[in-house]
Amino acid sequence: MNTRVLSVRSRGLAAAASAVAVLSLAACGSDGGGSKDAAPSAEGSAAASGPKTVEATNGKITVPADVKRIVSISYATGALLDLGVQPVGTSTIDDNNPMELLPSQTEAAKKIEPIGSGIEINIEKVASLNPDLIVVEGATAFDWGVSKLEGIAPTLYFGIETPVDLLNAQEKIATAVGKDAEFKKLKSDYEAKAAKIKTDYADKLNTVKWSIASSYGGGEFLVDTSTSWVGRVLNDAGAKFSQASSDTKEHEVTYSTEKIDVLADADVILVPRMAATGEVPQDTKDLDKQPSWQNLKAVKAGKVLPLTYATTDRYGTSIDVLNQIETILKGL
Repeated sequence: MNTRVLSVRSRGLAAAASAVAVLSLAACGSDGGGSKDAAPSAEGSAAASGPKTVEATNGKITVPADVKRIVSISYATGALLDLGVQPVGTSTIDDNNPMELLPSQTEAAKKIEPIGSGIEINIEKVASLNPDLIVVEGATAFDWGVSKLEGIAPTLYFGIETPVDLLNAQEKIATAVGKDAEFKKLKSDYEAKAAKIKTDYADKLNTVKWSIASSYGGGEFLVDTSTSWVGRVLNDAGAKFSQASSDTKEHEVTYSTEKIDVLADADVILVPRMAATGEVPQDTKDLDKQPSWQNLKAVKAGKVLPLTYATTDRYGTSIDVLNQIETILKGL
């Protein structure tokens, strides 16, 4: 399994994240943080009828009733904002791209206190925020320092090994913070949208072959499969995959750029677009420089298309990806 894109970084920054293998517990000075009043709810409050036990990677964790001060690490921030819960502290994914957020969530996120970037977490900053719950979603390949976080507050750690693990984690997070109804609505909306696309565009979906490609340079590129983030969404919408993306054993496969012709049968190639900038990462753009890329059917037809939220980690962004897929289908 390639752990780069299961790290705390967004898709376009995954290669850099994989170089960091330990959690930094920086003891730099703290201004004491404090809560931030912001929609959708002040201090991350969430309705709950009483303490509950949630099963996470680090065991069965008792979550206090009516948690109000939540610190979220990595993908957990987006999962909480989807549910209408505002954390008091968050780790950022990158200095220029705090999280792959929906536009409607951007302003709320600006009011969340930063506690570090990537997996470099300032443990004193976390403690200064007086959380009553810490939620971590991150790749099992990295040391998240969960035992130290547990010394501050009850900590839910969801170790991620495959893309679908993120969706499963969001459901458990919803239970922990008393947002089961909100989660069920998100899931229901997603399923209804996928079913409608499958019906409305059946003819095109039966004839078009899709693939998802990206690159981090170094003479290599990646092809996402039907079990990847976007692959899962395409599959739910009834899409057919090119041969390179039809593999179900791995969520992505790395190739030398000499093997670009594995995409020869793809009618549409989706490439990642960064949520913060709206740009396709330069290493992926540079695939254009390969003569074999220019010879691909999808390239010649102008069907290499950018897609935001290529690391669609939760139902909120998954619904957005479905909307983008529908727009593409309308244009085919």
